[in-house]
Amino acid sequence: MNNILSSIIIISLLSPFTKSQSEIELKKIETNRNHDPIGLVEKIDSILTLKFDNGILNGNVLVVQKGQAIFKKSYGFADADKSQKLNENFRFNIGSVYKEFPAVAIMQLKEKGALTLQDKLGKYITDLPKWSDSISIIQLLQYSSGLPKINWGEHFSNGEMVTSQMIYDDLKAIQKLKFTPGTDYLYSNYSPILLIKIVEKISGQNFKEYTKQNLFNPYGLYQSKISDQFPYKDQTLMAIPFNEKFEVDNYKISIPSILFSSTVSDMYKWFKYLDSYDIISKESVKILSQEAIIGNNIQAPLGSFEWDNDLAIEHIHHGSSGNYECVVRRFKQKDLTIVILTNQKHGNVYEISQEILELFKA
Repeated sequence: MNNILSSIIIISLLSPFTKSQSEIELKKIETNRNHDPIGLVEKIDSILTLKFDNGILNGNVLVVQKGQAIFKKSYGFADADKSQKLNENFRFNIGSVYKEFPAVAIMQLKEKGALTLQDKLGKYITDLPKWSDSISIIQLLQYSSGLPKINWGEHFSNGEMVTSQMIYDDLKAIQKLKFTPGTDYLYSNYSPILLIKIVEKISGQNFKEYTKQNLFNPYGLYQSKISDQFPYKDQTLMAIPFNEKFEVDNYKISIPSILFSSTVSDMYKWFKYLDSYDIISKESVKILSQEAIIGNNIQAPLGSFEWDNDLAIEHIHHGSSGNYECVVRRFKQKDLTIVILTNQKHGNVYEISQEILELFKA
């Protein structure tokens, strides 16, 4: 990946740097502009700068084509008091995109013969109610288990720190599923949490260790991190979420297995290696791209994945958490990836990615 990223165009709103550093960056930009005959850099920047100026973009954007980052820029601030400008090294919570990691870990264990997707939840987690014996791993992956949504609002409204134990106690208190497993779809955060517990049970590692050893380090995701809690104890290179009034998100959560944060470069690496079948096999990727039922807003474990017969066309995943919002889109046959990570939510990251994509169709 070092060779791939060595040609990156870096156009960032950084904190002030030295004259020599500035000259180096400007030279990189000018050199790459000479290889940009249709002015893609200027066109993308024009779109994004207008959105930043209008107060509807605060985050980092990366566009990679054929292994070369042709656009990479930061817009706005890393904190609500505007004391730090964003740069390419800042991490953002990736919201629901984190759910790809336990899903891929499950498939790694399947490929090793450590489990089958038809195994029941109760085989690995023994202190849950009787319904755990009716839910299979594949149903957890596809959100067809019948488990309800987590009642985040009730916990957050009390101003309390929401812990892993509290969520698990809520889970154990469920007496009846919403529907018979495998007959319907309900997007529940209980699913990835239980998948993580299965991974921990089989591997003998906590999920942070498993992820670092098997999903982060082998594929160069060295800037990605799983935090212990939000608000973050260590805010080093963390983009802090805030609303349009520049008020910091005020919820409190301590569930270390789900607080994933990453950079635009690491998200590119993850999607590239995953969709190149380096992390898990093509067969496993196909399984994780399957939706439980046909309908609108139905997610697969990998978000949304379009195939044309045996060819992977587009892998897209949108995520949000509080005022964090992101989208990653990879078009394998075009070898094009668009990553947008923001820490001020405007509900527009997909639309922004689409505007960028249209420039490549012109």
